[in-house]
Amino acid sequence: MKTSFKEAIETLVKQRIQNGDDPMELFEELSREANLVFGHYNLEYELVDKNLARK
Repeated sequence: MKTSFKEAIETLVKQRIQNGDDPMELFEELSREANLVFGHYNLEYELVDKNLARK
């Protein structure tokens, strides 16, 4: 069965956290890498910081 993008990311994130990575640092790294990937393909998107949205 084909693994979805969500499942692949979730598996990687869980493994990294279990190996001692800080969840916030992992989130920041994932955000930076996503920006690079989407920027490479000239795609536009918006990430909403949930913490800012709550204020």
